[in-house]
Amino acid sequence: MFAYIASHMGYIAVTLVLVLIVAAVIAGMVRDRRSGKGGCGCGCKGCANAPYCHANSSPKH
Repeated sequence: MFAYIASHMGYIAVTLVLVLIVAAVIAGMVRDRRSGKGGCGCGCKGCANAPYCHANSSPKH
């Protein structure tokens, strides 16, 4: 098993880095969503989904 890990160390390292990047992006999206920021990042002016995105507050126009 150690020989397999040693021979595939590059693949394992790249995979771990990619998993960490994806986890960081998802954590940032969850943090933004919990703080009340919208998902698209373009503001709510003219957005048909503003009532769903900000159900507890008024849409930002």
